[in-house]
Amino acid sequence: MSTMLSTARTEKMLWWLAAAGAAVSLILGVLILVWPDETLYVGAILFGLWLLLHGAIYLVNAITAHAADGAHRALTALIGVLFIIAGVICLRHLVLSLLVIATLIGISWLVAGIVGLVEAFMGFRTGPARVMVGVLGGVSVLGGLIVLIWPGPTLAALVVLTGIWLILLGALQLFLVVRSRPAAVA
Repeated sequence: MSTMLSTARTEKMLWWLAAAGAAVSLILGVLILVWPDETLYVGAILFGLWLLLHGAIYLVNAITAHAADGAHRALTALIGVLFIIAGVICLRHLVLSLLVIATLIGISWLVAGIVGLVEAFMGFRTGPARVMVGVLGGVSVLGGLIVLIWPGPTLAALVVLTGIWLILLGALQLFLVVRSRPAAVA
């Protein structure tokens, strides 16, 4: 009985963490699009915080994912660590190098997108969730490649792309979160 309660609480906590991550993505995306000029520096701070939050979510999922195999959990943990490293660098070196931040963002998106595509094609998900994870992975890969290919000229465009990407990411994450809602979440 105690194990069932513990599992239900863990599922509830993970669901709320995922819902919070989706909400932060949506809100941050809208704010970035509303204030594009001020967003370049402020966006680096906010995006660094977003990377830290999502890195923590990835790590928690890697640690608590009982149904996933070891390779899947290891990839999820690796993405979490990369997101956290990128977040710390974004927060620490704002003025020093926006190009480095753009490159880190591009790498984070690219790696996360590749992992999403691997998840979609390796059968870790089924049905519509599999398609959505694949779409999310493809969008992340595309965004990462654009930033990595043109880091200098895309800094201004990066603000708009980041806002759009975060809105798409948040909407897709919210879809997945709502689909996976545990019965006892209130």
